[in-house]
Amino acid sequence: MARRKLLLPVMAIVEVALLVALVCTAPGKVGSLEPESRFTGPQEDKVIAYYFHNTIRCATCMRIESYSQHAVEAGFRQELKSGKLEWRVVNMQSPENRHFIKDFDLHTSSLVIVRFRNGKQVEWRNLEKVWELVGDLSDFMRYVQFQVKGYLDAR
Repeated sequence: MARRKLLLPVMAIVEVALLVALVCTAPGKVGSLEPESRFTGPQEDKVIAYYFHNTIRCATCMRIESYSQHAVEAGFRQELKSGKLEWRVVNMQSPENRHFIKDFDLHTSSLVIVRFRNGKQVEWRNLEKVWELVGDLSDFMRYVQFQVKGYLDAR
């Protein structure tokens, strides 16, 4: 009986550890969607930097969100103000946002840069290196800002 009482808390800890490991793995993809994609966004040409996260988040996931937001806001004040660039944080596990999981082949928290042309999503990139660079804020910011600038400049 005592073994059984001890087994339940141990199993709960293992389940939480597995969930955190699943949430915090970091694959990435680059993709292009046909102009007739079912997901349309703003009617003008623009770039959206999405930070996608799960409901349950680890400290690294939250740091990546914070660093990403800082990189976008510090590097692109004018573009954000003019509307050429948007920053959005999205819980991909919310029912209304689950389509993003398939749209961008998401497996974990991710920073995804998306280009819209004439209101149609035409290109996207999952910035997977954020997971490697999260230990170095300056390299992280350089990487994110370089990628966002590339999408802004490619009009």
